[in-house]
Amino acid sequence: MDFSCPSCNVSLQAHKPEGLRLWKCASCKGFAISLPIVRKGINKKTFKEIWQKLSSGETETGRPCPGCQKPLSVVEAGGQGGVVMIDVCRSCHIIWFDDNEFSDLPKAVHENTPEAGQEKKSESRLLTPEELAFAAFKKEQYQRRSFLFKLLDGSVSKELGLDSFFGDYFDE
Repeated sequence: MDFSCPSCNVSLQAHKPEGLRLWKCASCKGFAISLPIVRKGINKKTFKEIWQKLSSGETETGRPCPGCQKPLSVVEAGGQGGVVMIDVCRSCHIIWFDDNEFSDLPKAVHENTPEAGQEKKSESRLLTPEELAFAAFKKEQYQRRSFLFKLLDGSVSKELGLDSFFGDYFDE
């Protein structure tokens, strides 16, 4: 996929620092990164606020997305030095950070620090769109399987009053 900088309109270069994949602009030092990766890197409370504002429509229309070229949604986030304007693409789940925006956001608390236990107690986990879609898929799959089992054991035909139609086909 070819990415272009929404500020400079030059091609972005793929980078993999510490196993993460991001696309960086050599000119303005901004970068594009996927939403799930950002979710792991910033404070859960901050990410939740960004996601809620995005979901509720508390956004402005911004520059074109580096990937799909649709307008980015601009969301206010609380940074360590004040308000940070985050550019998010709802279509391809990419976030664009101008130079130093990401470093201004509060970082995630990791498992081995004393603050980790406190943060886990105070906040619930926010599901990603992929996790929500997978949960819906699993629910639909379960409902289909349940119907299929009922159909095969004859209980659906009895519920619908079709047991006389099928005769003793389902009887043991």
